[in-house]
Amino acid sequence: MILPFTPTWTKVDALPEGFERFDYLFDKDVEKEWKKGYDGLNEGRKTAVRFRWLIRELNNGGLEQYFWNFTGGYTAETIQDLRTIGHEPASIILRDASEKLFGESDAPPETGLRRAAIEASYGTHPFNDDDDAERLATLRGKEDLTNETRALRAHQQQIVVAMVNWMRANAAHFTHIRGLG
Repeated sequence: MILPFTPTWTKVDALPEGFERFDYLFDKDVEKEWKKGYDGLNEGRKTAVRFRWLIRELNNGGLEQYFWNFTGGYTAETIQDLRTIGHEPASIILRDASEKLFGESDAPPETGLRRAAIEASYGTHPFNDDDDAERLATLRGKEDLTNETRALRAHQQQIVVAMVNWMRANAAHFTHIRGLG
């Protein structure tokens, strides 16, 4: 018997396509398991967590922030995740941003190494509120990730739809959601 509050794929389908569906799936399935720790998650849930990190950082401070924070240590996995869910353009944008900033497609997994490389590229901490916008713009130069951030933001709706479709196709990873995937 499925109780009224049981998360189901039918309820997922009743939500508007995009972030509402992803947030429902994340809240009703992934979040429950993630509370026990990232390392204990199955690969499907890890993919969903890494996707959430990317989107949150992208919309909060852009790709510079994504790479600056611990989330940037998962760049190689996230590039592969974007390919896996079927959104090659997003994987290329993230790969190119990493190459632009670090000289290779895989950002260093260690936070200290990434931060040192970012500070070297920008000539300062990229989020230094004491810098005026004009000075910061001159420091950024060719390593600026504004275009890549805008490009990923422009693809967000398609990326999240691809992620939800991938989650449905891999419903066995998301066992708290009942019904057919």
